[in-house]
Amino acid sequence: MSSSAPPLIHVIRHGEALHNAQRGYPHRDPPLTEAGQNATKGIKLTASPDLVLISPMTRTIQTALNLFPELEKSDFSITAQIWPDLREANDAICNKGLSRTELKAKFPQFDFKECNEEWDYPEHTDEDATARAERVRVRLKGLLNSYKNIAVITHRGFISFLVKGRRFDVCERRTYRFATEKEEQDKGIRYGKHCETLKEQDFGPTVLVLHKKKEAWEIARDNF
Repeated sequence: MSSSAPPLIHVIRHGEALHNAQRGYPHRDPPLTEAGQNATKGIKLTASPDLVLISPMTRTIQTALNLFPELEKSDFSITAQIWPDLREANDAICNKGLSRTELKAKFPQFDFKECNEEWDYPEHTDEDATARAERVRVRLKGLLNSYKNIAVITHRGFISFLVKGRRFDVCERRTYRFATEKEEQDKGIRYGKHCETLKEQDFGPTVLVLHKKKEAWEIARDNF
């Protein structure tokens, strides 16, 4: 007997931005490079999302617009939200964004009501990023009754607190599902090495695990 497919979370790192191509880039909120603009138009998802969640920075918003051109319109057909908790986990100048007023002027089709009026978020600590990642996971899990495919467009540093695994490349996409209650109790699933700090990291208590597509024999077995 087959079971319904679990809701999926598609985690996407933004495309190449100026600070990725120019080390020591000295300005706030760098945009995508020309190569980044082109590459983000070619990102492929395994399913069309019914919700798109975006970090409030130019490079992530540009990535979303290139990946989902319908977001260029003010009355776009898919739901898109800006989540400040998806911002980068690093205090470099390139990771400091714009004020709410500047963001609204630059991208008027989006709602920035959750963003601070000024970009005055707390300085980075591993503890804060760990807590922020859990807030995001809990909030995502609360949306699963309403959405079945959620795209999350964010940054390499923050992703390393959000999910286990190797470092994300620019434009990379991986698909996750939420762990079962039994899996959440498994320390081997919940804990692992942080790919940047190389320290032991807690990726829970709410846990995202890689979603692996079933092989033909598994589908046949489950339908038997």
